[in-house]
Amino acid sequence: GREERGGAGLYPNETPYLRSRINYWAAHHRVPPSLVQRVVIRESGHRPDARNGPYYGLMQLLPQTARTMGYRGPDSGLLDADTNLQYGVKYLRGAYLVAGGNHDAAVGWYARGYYYEAKRKGLLEETGLRG
Repeated sequence: GREERGGAGLYPNETPYLRSRINYWAAHHRVPPSLVQRVVIRESGHRPDARNGPYYGLMQLLPQTARTMGYRGPDSGLLDADTNLQYGVKYLRGAYLVAGGNHDAAVGWYARGYYYEAKRKGLLEETGLRG
């Protein structure tokens, strides 16, 4: 179906390179690729150079959020697709954990932030919000 494209055709604006990096970081951070795709489509439509106010790149990351996840480069570095996915998917993993694996809930937590919910559930370390 629409949710699981797998090896099927690419989404609008998606390139084979983006597909490979999405699949790589999804596997690395143990997040379903279909969930990563959903967030990338929602946030930027597969446009690595997307800017909206303080948000950067494919997954529309705030630089402060990326730094919380371990990013040490300049804000503009988040316009690199691979860098954005590395830290964005790491942050999405936390939303996925807080959501108990529910994709709809994970998208919501990703969009609005999940620190207090992670704290309430005792997941700050597992989500990477506390080292």
